[in-house]
Amino acid sequence: MFLLRLTTIIIFFWALCLNSACFAELKIHNLTIDNSDRMILIKGIGNYKTQSSFYIPVADTKTNTISIINSITNTNAITTSTLTNPKRYVIDIPNATLIGPKRSYEYNNSKKIKNIRLSQFSINPNIVRFVVEAYDEADLSLFKTYTNGKNIVVKYDSNIIDNSIQYKFYTPTGDGDKGAVLQNTSAKIVYNDNPNVTQINPQLQAKYMLSRVTQGSNGLILRGIGSLSMQRIIYKEDLKQAELILDNAVLSNKIENKTYDIPNQKATLSIERLNEKKIKLTLKAENYKDFRYIVSPDGQSLFVSDRTFIINTAFSANPAKTLSYKLNKTKTDYTLFTINFDKPVAYNVFELNDNFYLDIDNLSDYNIGAFEQMLKNQDLKIEALKISNDKTRFIIPVSNLNFSYANVESNAKSITLCFKNKVVEQKPVVVEKIEKIETKKDNNNIVYIPKEEDLDKKKVEKPKKKKENLSISAMRKVVIDPGHGGSDTGAVNNKNYEKTLNLIVAKLVYDKLIKKNIYVHMTRTKDVSMSLEERVNFSNELSPDIFVSIHTNSTVAKDPMGLETHYFKDDSYKLAQTIHKHFASEKNVNKWQTKDRGVIKSRFYVINHTEAPSILIEMGFISNDKELAKLLVKQRQQEIADSIVKGILEYLKAK
Repeated sequence: MFLLRLTTIIIFFWALCLNSACFAELKIHNLTIDNSDRMILIKGIGNYKTQSSFYIPVADTKTNTISIINSITNTNAITTSTLTNPKRYVIDIPNATLIGPKRSYEYNNSKKIKNIRLSQFSINPNIVRFVVEAYDEADLSLFKTYTNGKNIVVKYDSNIIDNSIQYKFYTPTGDGDKGAVLQNTSAKIVYNDNPNVTQINPQLQAKYMLSRVTQGSNGLILRGIGSLSMQRIIYKEDLKQAELILDNAVLSNKIENKTYDIPNQKATLSIERLNEKKIKLTLKAENYKDFRYIVSPDGQSLFVSDRTFIINTAFSANPAKTLSYKLNKTKTDYTLFTINFDKPVAYNVFELNDNFYLDIDNLSDYNIGAFEQMLKNQDLKIEALKISNDKTRFIIPVSNLNFSYANVESNAKSITLCFKNKVVEQKPVVVEKIEKIETKKDNNNIVYIPKEEDLDKKKVEKPKKKKENLSISAMRKVVIDPGHGGSDTGAVNNKNYEKTLNLIVAKLVYDKLIKKNIYVHMTRTKDVSMSLEERVNFSNELSPDIFVSIHTNSTVAKDPMGLETHYFKDDSYKLAQTIHKHFASEKNVNKWQTKDRGVIKSRFYVINHTEAPSILIEMGFISNDKELAKLLVKQRQQEIADSIVKGILEYLKAK
């Protein structure tokens, strides 16, 4: 009886021990090695953490918002260390059990690793030990370990662009490192020092699996496991569609070749397997360029909806702050822009008008001091601005760069943007000759419109000097739109083009505003074609305080002259009044010998469809020879710009 009771007690405590995690939760089977000799994956089933970290996007149909519920508990943590004589890198994995006997991996063709040993270091507590024996010339400081509790990645190359929990390192699509393929690293496994060995070859697996699609409020939620990486969006105007490739990803059979309607949007999203490592998303809609693709804070879900809903919706209830920035160039002509945060962030990326945009959804403080310090002595100009209380936008001009992908670390506290330097084909510059008009009745010096190359000598960039203690969130944003451009010359009189006059005055307005610590954006800075829709989208993406379009008037008759300010929306009337008061002041009208034609309500496309208060200025009649002659005078151009700036500043101050 005593023995029976003792046995029962032993079994009871043994069962209790099982339930209290005496047995490890993570079972490690084997290693996966990378053929480029840069990383190792320790593969496991389960999780060494007693509670895993997860994020769940939840849509609220009543408030049209999406919140992120998170639960993070890291009760166990792996430890790493280095040893010398011989050089070794050691990882101890808690709460883990090695399936099968201890083993060593004898590397072939590696320049850094001799072998790896994997063993059950201890039982109670259960610890699996991973030991890399490196060559003398190897740099142990390059060995880094990342984990999500299940899979453990060890990298030992500083030049790769990696994701913490990816199953393989990879270079941006289309720019693969050919040297990586030639490495052909492999290994032999020796179990318990047994001479019978097993040869293994590198296995490159996807780092993301897209498994299901659900309809949320005003959008689609694509859910998966792993970490998302996206290629740049391709727009196909003839098909009215946008194509987005998820790189190094696999697709569940349940949603392959399926098409989904996007709720409350006249749009559809189709999902297909492009090949064994890529998923293609095709969005079709009339306003296909207005859709955004926001990645959830855990990097595993993608929410697809229109731009307005994305901007006005909170995707995380936890405001983050920027800890640090890093901007550097690699030896392989990549430019890397990395931002580190104190909390996970949601983000989306897109391109528009030679600019790349990174929007951080839940970034309340972007650390302006660290940002400006990063930009010192850098060729790449990056602008940061607040587009709402909890959203921050980073704008990178990419005229000489190709966006490759955005990469998010597994804890979503770091974003790396990778750009490949663009090879620009040199083309002969054709300069359009512009004749000057002279008149003896005007006592001022006649100034002809400069050649196009002269217009582009000044680089458009934000002001370098700012007032002390002036935060960017307190600074105003203005969009200046020089009308027409490129093949659209606007009105013409004796080979003098409206598009060029508009650009000259717009640049003067720009120069004067930035000296007042105003953030100014121009829809165009060169003689390029730009549709009305593109101008509107450019402004709406920036969410400026005001939009000002600058034009020169024209009629069939030669006599009309004068100054006009146009508005359409009710919220733009005050702006029109304020600027026109300065622009068409009695002093200017008399000095310029012209007429005040008033503030006019007009249904021009750009002032009708822009979301910000918007006006369109007609600064004179190019069709009137006398007024054109005065418009070509540099002093008149400066005075027009001064009056517009005075009106803008008065309006912004009152606002």
